[in-house]
Amino acid sequence: MENVMQELKAIMQDVKEATARVSEYTMEIDRGINVNHTDESVIKQDKINNLFYCLDDARFNMDRVQESLKDIHEKLDVLLDVVEYENIAKEIR
Repeated sequence: MENVMQELKAIMQDVKEATARVSEYTMEIDRGINVNHTDESVIKQDKINNLFYCLDDARFNMDRVQESLKDIHEKLDVLLDVVEYENIAKEIR
C-alpha cells in the first residue's frame, strides 16, 4: 500500500506541473494578444501574421498538455489495476 501512496503523490505532482504549464501557456497567449492589439504602429497584415503565430504556438502547447494528461490517465489506470489486484489478493488470503 505504501507503493500506491508514493505513486499517488507522483501523479499529484504530474497534475501540478501540467496545471502550471497551462497557466504559463495562457499567459503567453494573453501576451501575444495584448502586444498584437495595443501597438497601433503595426500594420493589419502583421497583426494577422502575429496572431496566427500565437495560435500555432498555443496549439503546440496544448498538444503537449494533452500528452501529459494522457500519461497521467495511464498512470491512474495502472494504479487502479494494482489496487484492484491487491484487494482480490486480500480476499483470497
